[in-house]
Amino acid sequence: MADPRAEEGPPALPAPRPAAWAPSPAPALARWVGDAALGLTFRVVQARTRDPYTAARPGEALPRVYYTADDGWRAPLFYVAAATGSTGEPVLLAHGLGGTHRDFSLEPGRCLAVTLAAAGYSVYLLEHRGDRSALPPEGARPFSLDDVATHDLSAALDAVRAHSGFDQVLCVGHGLGAQALYLRMALAGTDGIAALVTLCGAVRFSAGVSAARNAGLVATLLPAGWVLPGRRLQQLASPFITTGEQIASPDTSGPVARARLRYAAGDLHGGVIRQIARWVSSGHLTDASGRLDVTSALRPFPSLVFAGDDDPACPPTAAMPAADALGAAFVALTGGWGHLDPLLGARAPAKVFARMLPFLDEHRRRCWG
Repeated sequence: MADPRAEEGPPALPAPRPAAWAPSPAPALARWVGDAALGLTFRVVQARTRDPYTAARPGEALPRVYYTADDGWRAPLFYVAAATGSTGEPVLLAHGLGGTHRDFSLEPGRCLAVTLAAAGYSVYLLEHRGDRSALPPEGARPFSLDDVATHDLSAALDAVRAHSGFDQVLCVGHGLGAQALYLRMALAGTDGIAALVTLCGAVRFSAGVSAARNAGLVATLLPAGWVLPGRRLQQLASPFITTGEQIASPDTSGPVARARLRYAAGDLHGGVIRQIARWVSSGHLTDASGRLDVTSALRPFPSLVFAGDDDPACPPTAAMPAADALGAAFVALTGGWGHLDPLLGARAPAKVFARMLPFLDEHRRRCWG
């Protein structure tokens, strides 16, 4: 018997935001000017190439479902509806460091978000307090990845469950998004999560003595409330990128790599960078205090873990301990897979998305209760 939710669909999206938040023509004009300036720079710098400046440009904004964390932070989930007539089990996608929700929706014809929606899933793209779209409460304090994991992810899961009508949510995390999901499971348990897929989420880190000392120095001196303008820096660098190899993603074409830097880049926050520095210094993924080894707190759970052989941030040996702790199926991608390649690489649809879908299909009924 067909699930009645296939006909009913999810509840209606929230009412439009107040007029004070309504977009004005100025941002659109600024984006057009920015595109023109960066595109012209690309043509000057790469005068002999016939490649377009970018392979894709985001179209109309996706609908948003807002959530409010228990400490007052508010942020959107960008929503891609499931294919008509499908049951629409929810999938939450969490982006990595220096990225945004557009990492999953950059190329409309072949991105992960559209692939999942076409397969019958309701797709929610997470943004959190570290993203430009987030709205801080009055008197907001500096934050760490622990806050994203325990406050934002928990509230986002509740919002997805309420909007979709399902009791649990399938989760997919890339890079720092994967690490935030590991942290959430270690610190707050697996409540609300039906199954987990992680891409390039390291839990072990290798560094020489000097590198570890430098990481510790950064962790000590970097102000927790400091923000590195990673979005602007990546945009300015985009005209000078010729291949994906320059951003540690050799399977990603030059035009796609430039589109990623132009349209999907995000800023970096001091509290998160300090926490990452501690990971490098200690050699393992920890909470903000540095006292909890997250891998040791993970328990067997339905999971699928991917890692790329050419990923400097997460080689297979860096991700495998998490797979072992979770009892997860582990996929070591071989043949030159960098950090963004499982999302944006030419082989991603055939080698990653096609491997992910059967796993999600196997566990989608867990969303029902």
